[in-house]
Amino acid sequence: MISFIKRRPYLLILGLILIIGIFLRTFDLVGRAHFDHDSDLFSWIVKDIIIDHHFRLIGQLTSAPGIFIGPYFYYLLVPFFILFKMDPIAASYLITIFGLLTLISYYFVFSKLFNNKVGLIVTLLYAVLLPNIDFDRRVVPSTPANLWTVWYFFTVLSIARGNYNVLPLLGVLIGLIWHIHIALIPALIAIPVAFFVSGKLPTKKQVAYFIISLLLTSIPLLAFELRHHFSQTLSLIENFSSVHAGRVGIYKFFEVLDMISKNTSALFLYPQSLPEKFRLLFTISLFLVGSIISLNNRLITRRELLPLLFWIFGIIAFFTFSSSLISEYYFYNLGIIFFALTGLTFYFIYESSKLGKILVIMFLTLLTIKSIYFYTTSYIYHKGYLEKKAVVDFIQQDANKMGFPCVGISYITTPGENAGFRYLFYLNKAHLVHPSLDIPVYNIVIPEELSKEVTQKFGHIGVIPPTTIPSKEIIEKSCQTPDTNLTDSMFGYVD
Repeated sequence: MISFIKRRPYLLILGLILIIGIFLRTFDLVGRAHFDHDSDLFSWIVKDIIIDHHFRLIGQLTSAPGIFIGPYFYYLLVPFFILFKMDPIAASYLITIFGLLTLISYYFVFSKLFNNKVGLIVTLLYAVLLPNIDFDRRVVPSTPANLWTVWYFFTVLSIARGNYNVLPLLGVLIGLIWHIHIALIPALIAIPVAFFVSGKLPTKKQVAYFIISLLLTSIPLLAFELRHHFSQTLSLIENFSSVHAGRVGIYKFFEVLDMISKNTSALFLYPQSLPEKFRLLFTISLFLVGSIISLNNRLITRRELLPLLFWIFGIIAFFTFSSSLISEYYFYNLGIIFFALTGLTFYFIYESSKLGKILVIMFLTLLTIKSIYFYTTSYIYHKGYLEKKAVVDFIQQDANKMGFPCVGISYITTPGENAGFRYLFYLNKAHLVHPSLDIPVYNIVIPEELSKEVTQKFGHIGVIPPTTIPSKEIIEKSCQTPDTNLTDSMFGYVD
């Protein structure tokens, strides 16, 4: 073993990078865990699979009308929920595994495409840059997007180099888009360009493997579409062709550029920030400098860079001409292109001289220290999983102590902040009915300073116990109502 490591010293560095990356992705994992509407949704869907024995072909409804997320993420959560006795914190451990796989994938992909040193540099950048850490800790179906992106980057450059053995992988990646986020679809414009610059065609066998892998990955989608008369396909066409609330044209173009430049500057500079007028300049400069250095030093070729350019311009064009409302998330997949060019630039500096080695090592070391210090010392506004769980536990315990057969829950907060409680009430076997004068009502206040009547505080969430309690007879009669926590609809959830 010692002899093996001596011949491969980069493995020790990789091990250290993985330890740092996982530390930052698991530090205070439970204490910093969020629990909001999306958390309620994935918990309810997993409960539907495990408890109600419902074999699901779809997950939650997306922001695009009539289009759902695929079910793979929820099925991956099933063993974790079973292991943790249906406690939703289980999802954070699945996400941690995704984070580890993404870190390993970054090293493998960039080492395979370039060399071990580039792989180590890019993996360290991915491991310690703060926006990546925050993204990898989010528990939503789209969190595996970074894992998807790094392997998509691998297939694009491999095809551009004429390596069509990656076509089965490409089929899997395309099939997984529905299960992660349909905003990844425009990135596929890079594939035909990669085919074109490769200067050759795949064999029939390679194409067959691609089709088979695509069909196998798409089984849930195909089954759902056949069963429901291609409703999602029609909805997708409708969403692309109809006019929505968003603007199009020159205004939309600059909005897209602003979001991309905002993402890129935040990716490398957060928690510091650039003035808005310098973000685009920073992004363009980063791309141009990285491209010129990489091309001039033959670290990347023109035929490899061209598909990446089309990847960027394709996404810009697609969302410029789409009238759908957009989010910064839609452009996160472009980050890997800037990672690649930045990593190659650092590699060039590292290899250029002894001073270059010192500068790169010092910079990456300081960046790592900065990220660890910031992440372990930054203030957290506590209104997440632990606080909401404590609120629900208190309400149920207080209701049991008072002998309430059911209770009503009212929220004093801004719209959207009253989410993340339903599944926790379900776990506590609480019987909820709509608030009225005929039942005891607990008020949940977020943040707690919104009301001076708060008597119980859990982080920044307050609880006001019932101030008026009806007679026992009235309460018992009112509690004959079915549990509204189970019967009320939930936005984004379908049976």
